[in-house]
Amino acid sequence: MKPTNKFALMALACATALSAPLASAAQCDISIKSEVHIGDSELEIEHQGETAVVMDDDNHLYIHGDKIELDPDQEQAIAEYRDKINSYVPKAKQMAEESLKLAEDIMDDIAVSLDMPGAFDDAKVSVKEFFDGLQEKYSENGDWVLPSVDTDELQKSWQQDIDALMAVLNEEFFESAFNALSAKMDQEGGLNLSELADSMSELKAKFDERLKAHEAEVERQSQELCDSVGDLAEEEKALHEKIPALKDYQVFTI
Repeated sequence: MKPTNKFALMALACATALSAPLASAAQCDISIKSEVHIGDSELEIEHQGETAVVMDDDNHLYIHGDKIELDPDQEQAIAEYRDKINSYVPKAKQMAEESLKLAEDIMDDIAVSLDMPGAFDDAKVSVKEFFDGLQEKYSENGDWVLPSVDTDELQKSWQQDIDALMAVLNEEFFESAFNALSAKMDQEGGLNLSELADSMSELKAKFDERLKAHEAEVERQSQELCDSVGDLAEEEKALHEKIPALKDYQVFTI
């Protein structure tokens, strides 16, 4: 069975949640020129495959290992830049957690409505594994990684993530739903294709209702991230004006 358009929306929301900053950059037509590693205490900017810039939580700046002397105004600019970039991590994680919980809640609700608790446990495990794998794609040694890619590459990568998630959802959830309904009918006197079709239509209606309620919030959060990416690009321009030595290590281009 093929997923409904509304179910495709959830896949889009889920994939957006974990790659939210990347997806927002692509939608806002912003390229990421230099790879960034975001850790708890340091922000690193890569250049030609090596760590070129380090900004730590004391607002110190290092370029190729050399400490750059900064005045208080420049240190404040470093602090504001790091805070802006760091703000993406909790936002992206929140979107991921909410989308994953939505998927799990829908599966649980449908299992209860079928009076078959646990019917979608395997599907839930597969979806969570996909989420975990996608999160690992954008992390390294505990740091969140914003890879260097242009807008077209971002959109292509994002679409690939969505397609992969759709494949997982289609294979695991709809197969489980079909099998659960068929097994239930067998227990109740035999498989009735007409009733099975009606039951699957009811499941679609449940999805429509739950996903419609979630759609507006996903769009709102994505738009906020999109707007923030533009703000961050402007923040970087201001940083470079105060610290010209950083102009060779630009992250965002509009």
